[in-house]
Amino acid sequence: MERFNIVPGAVVLSGRQTMIVLWDEGPDVIACPLVSADEALHRADHSLEWHELVDAGLRRLDVRCRAIPCQRQVLSLRAIGCVDEATVKRLRMMAQREWKHRFQESVPSSKVRAKPRHVGKTTAVWFDGCSMSSRREERLHMG
Repeated sequence: MERFNIVPGAVVLSGRQTMIVLWDEGPDVIACPLVSADEALHRADHSLEWHELVDAGLRRLDVRCRAIPCQRQVLSLRAIGCVDEATVKRLRMMAQREWKHRFQESVPSSKVRAKPRHVGKTTAVWFDGCSMSSRREERLHMG
């Protein structure tokens, strides 16, 4: 029965990973993981107040929400608590900002050349009146 309580704001367990559900997508949810405070800081990390963690039903208070959205199936989750709507709104904004950053990192810039400048050029070395091409060119001439 607890599977039906998985709505935006629910704190859930996905395997051993604790997550906060941000969006409900039918049979799937979009959730962000909670990570230990002693892990390396990521740009998407968002601190939660101790009273938010207590209200969510968490036993550990040394965690941060890593606003990197992950898709999970509702049937694989187990609800353990809930955060308030204001916290969900803050985390949604952080998650959307992280999506934007990741999209910008994955889209190539229009200033990037399709082909590097050095491609297509050959280098010939002259000594003793003869030309010595690169090894690749020597193989082409030999074969």
